[in-house]
Amino acid sequence: MVARTDIQIDRPVKGRPHEGKVLAVVAPHSDDCPLFAGGTVARLIGEGYTAYFIMLCNDEGDSFDLSVGQTTAHIEADNLIMANALGVKEVFVLNYKNHFLDQVPPTEVRSRLVLLLRHLKVDTMFTFDPAAPFEMNPEHVYCARHAEYCCFLAGGRLDFPEQIAAGIKPHRVREKYYWARGEHAVNRVVDISETIERKVDAICACKTEVGYMVKGLRESLRRQGLRLPILEADEPTAIRNYVDVCFRAHSKTAGERYGLAYAEEFRYVGPYYWPEELGHYVDKNAVPAK
Repeated sequence: MVARTDIQIDRPVKGRPHEGKVLAVVAPHSDDCPLFAGGTVARLIGEGYTAYFIMLCNDEGDSFDLSVGQTTAHIEADNLIMANALGVKEVFVLNYKNHFLDQVPPTEVRSRLVLLLRHLKVDTMFTFDPAAPFEMNPEHVYCARHAEYCCFLAGGRLDFPEQIAAGIKPHRVREKYYWARGEHAVNRVVDISETIERKVDAICACKTEVGYMVKGLRESLRRQGLRLPILEADEPTAIRNYVDVCFRAHSKTAGERYGLAYAEEFRYVGPYYWPEELGHYVDKNAVPAK
């Protein structure tokens, strides 16, 4: 097998080179943020970014033994703890019904997302990959599509002009980190060795959702006449044990592929011009404005 040469390894840098820049994680569920990008988000915050989390759905179906109302309330509380663990400045919850995002008029979702991207002046967005194959969760699919479109629409002067009339200026997102669901899609790997503990803490903070995973696995094993000793502890310990053997281990395996202790993998899409030659010309010839 020939080693790939098109993958960029993003290593930690000293200081705060990204001071003044803004990132937003756009996802349907609160655990999506730390599971797929928690280490990178925490690292970029440490390097100067201000971060926001935009959660599209209420995640009402993501618990083991709670009612819909209880689940929503618990996850809302967990969400704030998760964001605080990563250093996220603010959380915006759009509260669409879980597994019914495809029933919401697309223009409604996009207008709300465009408003936030413009208002927050987002430079960098993290979300699901709109080009990912074999995605089973409908929320992931529709979130990715809406977020991708809105990165473009937010920069348009004639898109949602009522927002501009209200004083919110156009602002186009410059770069996107799509968490890669498969090695074939990876073109950027981020070293999260220094922020792995914050990632783990943030995942553990999603105790309603991760607790669902723990209790579901425990129940499945019991039906087979089996048990995992690490899951027989008290709930916080069982959750952390599960996170260690599942998600910490996943980040470790990803890192080992690139000679790192821990890593997260993305399909990165940077700033673009069309045609490409224009971008090269601007890079070579643009001068400071007087």
